[in-house]
Amino acid sequence: MKLTSFMTRSAGLRWIAAAGLALGTLTANAKSAPDLDGDGIPNIVDPDIDNDGIPNALDDNVDGGIAKTGPFAGQYIGDHINNDNPAEKDIDDDGQADDSLGETDVDGDGKTDDHPSEDDIDGDRRKDDDASEMDIDGDGRNDDNPSEDDIDGDSLDDDDLMEDDIDGDSRSDGIDDDIDGDNRGNSGDLDDDTDGDGVLNGDDDDSDGDGLSNRDDDDDDNDGDTDEDDLDHHNEDDEMEVQVSLSPTTNAPNGSRCRVKIQKMATGKIELDVDGRDIGPGSYDIIVDGQVIGQLLMVGDAEESEGEVEFETNANDEDEINLTIDPIGLPVELVKDGVVYFTGIVPTPPDGPGGTGDDNGDDNGGGDSVTAALDKMPGLGPEASGEVQVQFGLAGVAGFEVEVEAIPEGDYQLVVSGTTRGTLTVALDVDKTRGKLRFEVIPDGAGELPLDFEVAGHPVSIAKDGTIWFSGTVPAAP
Repeated sequence: MKLTSFMTRSAGLRWIAAAGLALGTLTANAKSAPDLDGDGIPNIVDPDIDNDGIPNALDDNVDGGIAKTGPFAGQYIGDHINNDNPAEKDIDDDGQADDSLGETDVDGDGKTDDHPSEDDIDGDRRKDDDASEMDIDGDGRNDDNPSEDDIDGDSLDDDDLMEDDIDGDSRSDGIDDDIDGDNRGNSGDLDDDTDGDGVLNGDDDDSDGDGLSNRDDDDDDNDGDTDEDDLDHHNEDDEMEVQVSLSPTTNAPNGSRCRVKIQKMATGKIELDVDGRDIGPGSYDIIVDGQVIGQLLMVGDAEESEGEVEFETNANDEDEINLTIDPIGLPVELVKDGVVYFTGIVPTPPDGPGGTGDDNGDDNGGGDSVTAALDKMPGLGPEASGEVQVQFGLAGVAGFEVEVEAIPEGDYQLVVSGTTRGTLTVALDVDKTRGKLRFEVIPDGAGELPLDFEVAGHPVSIAKDGTIWFSGTVPAAP
């Protein structure tokens, strides 16, 4: 339940009570309550604090001007600092700093800062949602300044669970397209601190300040794009996509492949992707735990074909198929006319918050890396060496690297579990020959190859012209 109406009524009652109390005890407090124009009405409830004939709500300098009437008639009283000047720290001269917790009506216009009808909190004649308004509460700190923790000056911190309208524009944060009022929109590629609380989106567990943690929010930055469809979405630790290659049966053509990718959002929504290459044209049933959930359409000819299909829980895109079951950890098959071509298990994404994190600066979720030396064939010199390195992330293997040194120049085949996975080119590098291959689940660097096959715990060898130069086993765990 939103608290805006409750807070507004409460604030209004507090103001009325404060006004009544101030007027009822005017005589007793005359010497202590600020009264700039000396008309006997304390500034805190005076509709024209400087008595210049301009109501506070329309006055560019609420606490400074030529008094029209009263004891200072004809004289300039107050300051010469306009409301929007950063040097103006108490716009209505009520003795409460504009950025203080007790100041709930910054410009002294009789409307509390969080009232739905208050559209110019600091009284600078610029609407709070105007593109030129960069300091909504007029406290001298721009709305996108990391030190600004109460953008609308309503005495609620921007990251307070009770603050549901951070920029005070009367649009609740849940439906506001610019939550912090910095005129950059909510999208993460425009605004790296969506809710203006001084915490960057990547480190903020409630990026849009709507009271829902990112793990329970299907639109973390409130930009209108759900997290799974948002290109600038910063995945939580347990939202990383996991991918496996299914095992081919004897019916699968040589060189063909089929992969399954799965991503589970923190809100529970699942996105499942199945793609194939060179299996042969036609429609193949995707069977999960004995149930047909859809078809993979392969387009092409007998030599080259490709296809991909996407499933999603409560699918809302015409290109996606509604996923009605939870496939995680269940057996999956690719079948056509009763013939099984590929089999495997749908991988399990990370579960729950936390994890080892990524310590190498890439985007693949890698954590610990393990290196193992390969055995070399007899007769190689003492400088010759070969090794494999596996990078483990939250969801399993994230990267795989093979490197050799001090062997003859030329092209060598990298073989994993009997299948050639790449060509390792060895060439002279300064003082010795070297060769290296790098595979990533999500390739994002020059020369990196897609890691779309199993490596952990599998046999590996480096061969040339039928001769094995190095052999060993890939580490199975960090």
